[in-house]
Amino acid sequence: MRKDYSPRTLHFWLLVVFLVAVLLRGVHYFGRSSMWLDELASAFNISERSFYQLATESLDFNQVAPLGFLWLQKTATLLFGVNDHAYRFFSFVLSLLSLVLFLSICKNFLKGLPLLGAFALFAFSIAMVFYGGESKQYSGDVTAALFLVWSSLQLIKGELKPSQLWVLCIGGFLLIFCSMPAVVLAPFVLGMVLLQLVKKKTALPIRQFAFIAASWAFACLLLSYYAKFVISTGTQEAMSDYWSRGFAPLTSVPDFLLWIPVKLHKELSFSLAWFATDEIPQLNFIAWALLILSVPGIFYLQKQFGVATTMLLAPVIVALALAIFRILPFDGRVSIYATWPFLVTGLAGIVALTQWAPKIVSPGISAGLTLLVSLPIGLLLIGVPSLHPPYNSQSAQPVLRELKKQLQPDDIVYVYFKSNYAMRFYGPEEGITNYVAGRGYATADSILREIDSFKGRNRVWFFFTQWTRKQPFPDTIKAYMGTVIGKQIGYIPDPDGNTADIEAAAYLYDLSGRD
Repeated sequence: MRKDYSPRTLHFWLLVVFLVAVLLRGVHYFGRSSMWLDELASAFNISERSFYQLATESLDFNQVAPLGFLWLQKTATLLFGVNDHAYRFFSFVLSLLSLVLFLSICKNFLKGLPLLGAFALFAFSIAMVFYGGESKQYSGDVTAALFLVWSSLQLIKGELKPSQLWVLCIGGFLLIFCSMPAVVLAPFVLGMVLLQLVKKKTALPIRQFAFIAASWAFACLLLSYYAKFVISTGTQEAMSDYWSRGFAPLTSVPDFLLWIPVKLHKELSFSLAWFATDEIPQLNFIAWALLILSVPGIFYLQKQFGVATTMLLAPVIVALALAIFRILPFDGRVSIYATWPFLVTGLAGIVALTQWAPKIVSPGISAGLTLLVSLPIGLLLIGVPSLHPPYNSQSAQPVLRELKKQLQPDDIVYVYFKSNYAMRFYGPEEGITNYVAGRGYATADSILREIDSFKGRNRVWFFFTQWTRKQPFPDTIKAYMGTVIGKQIGYIPDPDGNTADIEAAAYLYDLSGRD
């Protein structure tokens, strides 16, 4: 980077990135359509339980969420009503807070163009945008991890002002209570701060550390008790089985050693570009570049900033440890709280190469590498229409709204068993209360026998969401109703053009047997 790079120019572009990031999250939150299956399952648990019941009863439908986040969602529904935006409200607010926290952390390690590049990568991360408008706890996990790392960096700087102390105590308590990974991350970063206190490398007063540690420990104990004694054994086993792909393979040393870099790349790529890699596979190279650059970057930061670098990497270290001990998986949406440190270390790697090999990596090359790594996702997110938010998934309500318009008095509406939540939530709002709720079966044949009871009827609707590769039953049902026992006479497509597991649609069949 050029020595004459203007701080004023830097601040301007940081503000531009911040405002665009807020706009993207706002468009996704306010413009997103219906909740999908997992969100709806969580929503019913919240709407049908009191605050006390949420704290003392395991959630139905194999749902798991930190108690603090459940209480936030319950509060939002009381304030704003039982609707999509209420359930997603605190995820949106926390996603905005995460932008401020990430930028603040970055400023401890980077400056100039690398700072701007790292912030742009986080701001335009597709997963960060998506989960900022999702009624699940994953946005809160990211914010909690950022807050704990940011707090630890404040603690090693020395004595806190009273206002700072209260922010760290109360903010830490609330965010830990809203995030399962934070229960382990908080003691980890506190332990590092304590080590600095023992070594007398920080001027932080013991009483301030003790006050913060007590607040955080109380939140950790409360959520640990909830996870251990309230969440049912059956739910814990179901989740462990579902997320088994996120646990480290311990069958052999080579498999384990290979798993680490491959898994880090997969989850970093998911966080940055997610589904965009299906359309543009080359985006996967950005994650590889950041990981490779992180090797010199970590050495450089460790030499420059010492223990602060370990604090920066704390989410990654904790996530890998939790996956190794099969406590929490390191996979997909559950992992996004842990991969953001590589945005900092990756850009720091470019700084390191510039300083270590100035004849090879000149300031111009350094700037070019920084832009090459940090710009593509943001430019594509803004410039490619298919990557624009909102990111809708299983938009059931618009389908049901159109179905109501086409519904005739004697029509039968058969609801696929995985779509019952969507019909229960959105059906009454759209005026559809008379329908046949399909039952869940292990095989499609059992569902077809259920559908046989509709033979002879000339208008039978089939409404479905949540097609999966493991249970592609809607395909079998459509083929059976449309070619074996009847014919298709109508169709309400997914309003967003989605297919497969994010599709919501309704098909109309004539099963009368008449030509």
